[in-house]
Amino acid sequence: MNNQNNAFEKAIVVGINTGNDELFNYQFNETCNLCEALDIEVIDTLIQNLPHFNTATYLGKGKLEELKNLVDVVNPSLVIFNDDLSPVQLKNITDYLSCEVLDRTMLILEIFKIRARTKEASLQVEIANLNYSLPRLIGLHNNLSRTGGGGGGASGARRGSGETKLELDRRHIERKIQKAKTELEDIVKSRQTSRKSRDASGIKTVAFVGYTNAGKSSTINTLLRMYRTLDIDKQVFVKNMLFATLETSTRSIKLPNNKEFLITDTVGFVSKLPHYLVESFKSTLEEIKEASLIIHVIDSTSPYMELQIETTNTVLKELGVKDIPILYAYNKVDLLPNKMFVNNKLNPSIMLSSITLEGYDVLCKYIEDTLFPDFVTCTLLLPFERGDIYNTLCNKAHVLNTEYLPEGINVVVSLSNHLYNLYKNYEVK
Repeated sequence: MNNQNNAFEKAIVVGINTGNDELFNYQFNETCNLCEALDIEVIDTLIQNLPHFNTATYLGKGKLEELKNLVDVVNPSLVIFNDDLSPVQLKNITDYLSCEVLDRTMLILEIFKIRARTKEASLQVEIANLNYSLPRLIGLHNNLSRTGGGGGGASGARRGSGETKLELDRRHIERKIQKAKTELEDIVKSRQTSRKSRDASGIKTVAFVGYTNAGKSSTINTLLRMYRTLDIDKQVFVKNMLFATLETSTRSIKLPNNKEFLITDTVGFVSKLPHYLVESFKSTLEEIKEASLIIHVIDSTSPYMELQIETTNTVLKELGVKDIPILYAYNKVDLLPNKMFVNNKLNPSIMLSSITLEGYDVLCKYIEDTLFPDFVTCTLLLPFERGDIYNTLCNKAHVLNTEYLPEGINVVVSLSNHLYNLYKNYEVK
């Protein structure tokens, strides 16, 4: 696939419906949308109803011939399959069609490769790509492994040149995987150090998760606008597109009462998200497991909302996320003709709109109540020479009352357990 000419590529999208019409239509349409995210024009589609895939060619013999005739007529640059193809299927179909073939995983990997903006994301995508290509080397070199085989006489048995090439390629890929993993580990260690210092300071984190294009980034930007001046370099990237960003973005929010927390935007999920990507991006998604609260943002306008919720929850389970409170946020409710029809059976849940700001007061109250249940209200008497402590309280806690007495500064303050433990020696009992 030529990344430089994506805008000029045209594709036929092929899929097999095994009987679940709703699920198939959803995933097939999603594959077409993934093509759009790569600027690939879908010029035709081909669908076959089968109880299971053909192990050798994915499609049945007659349908494969129909696909070949369609390729000859419309002359696409790509044929894209709605499912993952085995190495054998990929080789057989490519040989038969004599044009470039992509399966669903290859399509998603291509998007991730183009969208990766940081060194970490690039390494993660590289590892996923290499792991995906490793088992497919066999199909690629099958024709070579038959040449130069056997051999007898004084020279003895010798390996075929194709087999040698296959082993060389495999070792080369394995070395590249190990090199990328080593580089990635260094980046992960650096981030873990930052996270430890953050944890030591007592700052809590809220992780926003959800299906790709559900509106996580827009929700975060709305919160940032509500509580601070949103500089152009501080806002989270937003675009109406699948996998608009792959980076985990973290921003800080300080409430009017000086309660401070971090919000993290994570890569969006998608149905049949390749195992290789989940594994490779686990280091980035570790932020979710360390969160004090998860906001699961849901596109309430999607006809496949239930499937998207299930997909996100499945990925969270794969990541080992447990024992973290989750708030389900039904987003984009301003686009609904009647909100009464939203099946918000999940609890706890709220309805949100970044346009009308509906639900944001409830969201903020829920975040505050969940993150700061252990805040202590107390009275401290600070010596005048410890004005530094008073300044810290003004910046990091909620000062309710201040009185200057002959013996020092009398402060009534609501503060975190972390700050309370630092300054409890000054408490007035």
